[in-house]
Amino acid sequence: MQIAKKLSQVLYNLIGNAIKYSANGSLITIEYTIVGNASLRITIEDQGKGISEADQQRIFERYYRIKDSSNSSIAGFGIGLYLCKEIIKLHNGIIEVKSSIDKGTIFTFTLPIDLYR
Repeated sequence: MQIAKKLSQVLYNLIGNAIKYSANGSLITIEYTIVGNASLRITIEDQGKGISEADQQRIFERYYRIKDSSNSSIAGFGIGLYLCKEIIKLHNGIIEVKSSIDKGTIFTFTLPIDLYR
C-alpha cells in the first residue's frame, strides 16, 4: 500500500505540472509500457512551453525553479520534481526528462516490476 501511495504522488505531481505549464485545451498524453518482463515505463507528455536544456540539467534539484517571468503566477517551491526523483530512486527506478522550447515536455520514469510481486 505504501508503494502505491508514493507512486500516486509521483503521477499526481507530473500530471499536475503538465496541466500547469500547458495551454488550456492542449493534449496531455499518459502512456505505460512493460519493458521485457522486468520494467514498467510510464510517460507523461505535454504540449506546453518546454524546458531549456540548461534547466533540464537541474530540474530535479531540491528548490530549483525555472527562472521565467511568464511562470511568476504559478505557485511552487521547487520540491515537486525533486521528490519525484527521490521516490523513484527509492524504488530502484529512474526518471528522465526530454523537452523542447515551445514544443512540450516528456517525463518518463521506469520501475522494476518485481516491486509489485
